[in-house]
Amino acid sequence: MAARSLAGIPGNTDIMIVGCLRTPHLVTEYPVSYRDVDADARFGAAMFGKMGVVPGSMVMCTSGSSEYAHFWPYQLAVESLEACVAIGENFIFDAGRAEMFMRRFPIKVAFGISDAILDGMAALNLDTRKAFAPAEMICARDGAADRLAALGFAPWRMVSLGIAFGFVSPEGETFYDRDEWLIEEANGELLITALQNRASPVVRLRTGVKGSVSASHDFTLH
Repeated sequence: MAARSLAGIPGNTDIMIVGCLRTPHLVTEYPVSYRDVDADARFGAAMFGKMGVVPGSMVMCTSGSSEYAHFWPYQLAVESLEACVAIGENFIFDAGRAEMFMRRFPIKVAFGISDAILDGMAALNLDTRKAFAPAEMICARDGAADRLAALGFAPWRMVSLGIAFGFVSPEGETFYDRDEWLIEEANGELLITALQNRASPVVRLRTGVKGSVSASHDFTLH
């Protein structure tokens, strides 16, 4: 029996969505197949499991309209765990909705938190420490993770690798989908290569992320 797919027919290489790839070096569109979404959703489910998501949990997911190809698999992952998604927008003007979700609902993971959300809370004169206090776990992107850590939180860090996410746990352990991606380093910058037959072939894409890679292909941020 074929494995259950989270995004349609298992192995379906038809294009499902077109995403926007952003790094400090380029901005371009890229195709994503049902197979790609399914693979990313399975990895997402594994990551949410590490963050404590169980059936009945609520995950607040904040993303922008150009980020759907990145975040749709993670929303499918929440559904596959029989949990619930509360959707917010990754824009300054929508920071109040993120605050409202955390104040009114038992958010297990506040996922995808960005500088824009934190800047929006400041613009609305919201107490960021008070706003995030009800969330059991925070998974924040790049610099937003540093800002939340400075407020006394212990967030997971989402590392933006252009076409994919890596993760760093509060204890410093790094994760990425090793079945789908190879991470290397050149001149102090992380590079990413697709290992599978993804709709968008990627070879040593410069991510703009400063870091190094060990012999076991674990990455360290600099």
